[in-house]
Amino acid sequence: MKTFKLDTEPKIKSGFTTPENYFENFSEKVMQQLPENEPKIISIFARRKTWMYAAAAVLIIALTIPMYFTSSTHSSEIDDATIENYITYQSNISDTDLVNLLDKEDLDQMSSDMNIEDITIEDELLGNKNLEQYILN
Repeated sequence: MKTFKLDTEPKIKSGFTTPENYFENFSEKVMQQLPENEPKIISIFARRKTWMYAAAAVLIIALTIPMYFTSSTHSSEIDDATIENYITYQSNISDTDLVNLLDKEDLDQMSSDMNIEDITIEDELLGNKNLEQYILN
């Protein structure tokens, strides 16, 4: 094989040439070849996204409705039995304190018509053996 020396041998031309002012006019030529109005691209997954969003919304609503109803049924108000037990077992509350706290509307709600006949009262008193405890207490 023959030795090849780069400095002494004539250089081979590549055969590829660029026209004059090619790179200066390149962007203008490309812009002329592009269409003026690009068509709107619609994704295949666009319809699936709306169904996925709808399913996610239904799932969230289905999970939050039971939580809303369970949290709203536990009210912060105290029931009547708890209040009655508290008043009964507290020794520092007197009857006058309770009367002073009641309004006329509260007293009207508490009043009840007791249309009990005298015979019924007598029968109850005669039949009850613990009559002395009622009288003393």
